[in-house]
Amino acid sequence: MKDQSKTADWTGKSGDSNWNNSSNWEPNEVPSSLANFEVSDQTVITFSPDIEAQIDSIVFQEDAPSNTFKFGTADASPALSINGQGMINNSTCMQSVIIASTGAHYYNPKLKFANNASAGGSNMSYYAGPESLENGYGGGIIGFTDNATAGSASFNVRTGKLAPPKNIQSTVGAEVSFGDYSTAEKANFTIYGTLGTDGDTFGNVVFHDHASADQGTFTNIGGTVSGGDGGNTQFYDNSSAAYGVYHNFGATFNKGNGGDVAFDGNADGGYAKFYNYVAEAEEGYGGVTSFNNNPPDMDALGASAGHATYHNFGAVKQGQGGGGHTEFTAKHGSCTGGYASIVNYGSVLDSKSTAGHTVFIVEEANNYFPTAGNAVIWNQPAPVEGGSGGYTQFAMYDLPVDAPNIPTAGNATIINIGGTKSGAAGGFTSFSNTCKAGSANLIALGGSNGGYGGKIEFYDTSTADDASVILSGNGELNIGDHTGGIRVKYLELTGGIISIQLGTNLTGLTVMDKLNLKSAQAYFSFWNKDDGGFEYNNSYLVLTAPNLSSFSTDQFSANSLDGVEPTFEISGNSLYVSYKK
Repeated sequence: MKDQSKTADWTGKSGDSNWNNSSNWEPNEVPSSLANFEVSDQTVITFSPDIEAQIDSIVFQEDAPSNTFKFGTADASPALSINGQGMINNSTCMQSVIIASTGAHYYNPKLKFANNASAGGSNMSYYAGPESLENGYGGGIIGFTDNATAGSASFNVRTGKLAPPKNIQSTVGAEVSFGDYSTAEKANFTIYGTLGTDGDTFGNVVFHDHASADQGTFTNIGGTVSGGDGGNTQFYDNSSAAYGVYHNFGATFNKGNGGDVAFDGNADGGYAKFYNYVAEAEEGYGGVTSFNNNPPDMDALGASAGHATYHNFGAVKQGQGGGGHTEFTAKHGSCTGGYASIVNYGSVLDSKSTAGHTVFIVEEANNYFPTAGNAVIWNQPAPVEGGSGGYTQFAMYDLPVDAPNIPTAGNATIINIGGTKSGAAGGFTSFSNTCKAGSANLIALGGSNGGYGGKIEFYDTSTADDASVILSGNGELNIGDHTGGIRVKYLELTGGIISIQLGTNLTGLTVMDKLNLKSAQAYFSFWNKDDGGFEYNNSYLVLTAPNLSSFSTDQFSANSLDGVEPTFEISGNSLYVSYKK
């Protein structure tokens, strides 16, 4: 037979509102199995600072009014552990749980859900923050362990305006943490960023171990102060974004950072949906999803974008700032685009930073490199003339040219879409430094209604040896600023433009496998620098392909230079051009 002494009804008769006071319960004993709430005049429940309470389930009956559980700063941690079914609200009234304290570490939450406990349904509301937003720092911590779940409850996560004292260990802000195999289930989270001058403090929802976001919804609010972070959702170890939905809003204050989802360790994007929005402030940064930007350092592999979908939005009106973006920075692990679908939207503004974008970047010498994996990336055009197209960038900064770990497009498919309005720029992809196109499929589609085509650009000594390039309409392959020519595995042309520099730094194109010309002509855009060593009446090798001898010279055309028309010549499998005066 069940020990009935472990079950009690809340009365609050003592008048002190303290859960740990047996006089507030009927019978006169603090429960450890079931805490029952019905009609009561005492609807604020507090907890002693030096007692760790435990309960299996808390049930609010149909006639229960709205109750508020308040957890202040306490020496004991957790102040309450829920180890059974969890929170069950059968009332028509919302029940509130407030964790207002200065938590130090996710290992020490003030409220802990363990075993299979649930935070309850949509009629349960949780707040984690400091004791005072204006005069407090850090914030309270709610922890989920084992197989516990956040249910379909709502969570509001904040931080205080003050910086944590340097002599104590503190979290970056209030936190909701998931460890072991716990899940967010279908809960809703709203996470706020920095309030003060300490940019390292922000609200946080964090997944560790094998925890899963399941079908949760996460809204990371953009930064509201200069240099401050937005709200953060973070994935570590082998945790997963699963089927969650993530909204990362841009900053509303100049120099503020956007809301952020960060993947570190070997965390995975699952099948989630991510929406990274443009900054509302002109000098603010957009919402971001990042990979391996934070410790710990990994032995080999890093985080993956999984099979998720990422939408990076650009500016839609004057006065907006940085575009939404996805970053594969590989500072602490070799992250990958996995099998993700990524869409980078264009901007109505001429600054490319205001467009949606995805970057694969190495900023310092280390043991890691980012790859686009098997992702499919769509770079959308500018919506208006004078705007900037969405883009994907592969780059390295402040590294020697022989750096061993190079960003690569892997086996990705990257599609650059042409503009659909007169004068509108297309989406583009760029490779610079020594970055590699890998075995990617690089596609530049033509524009319509007078719009420019999508672009594929190679700079410096970047390579594309095993990549395939497909051009159509006025889609463009620009290798004119490359240091010498480049090689590609396969080239398919249904129209398209190949931009090449003539002169001492000849940037010719070599096709290793096959040239597939599906239109009447292949078109080149030739240009030369004023001091670039270009000479009239000189033949320049501009294209080599193993099947080029099967073509005729009238299948190739190009622009004139200073009124002089080009002359093409095919010799074996090589195509030459000259401008004869």
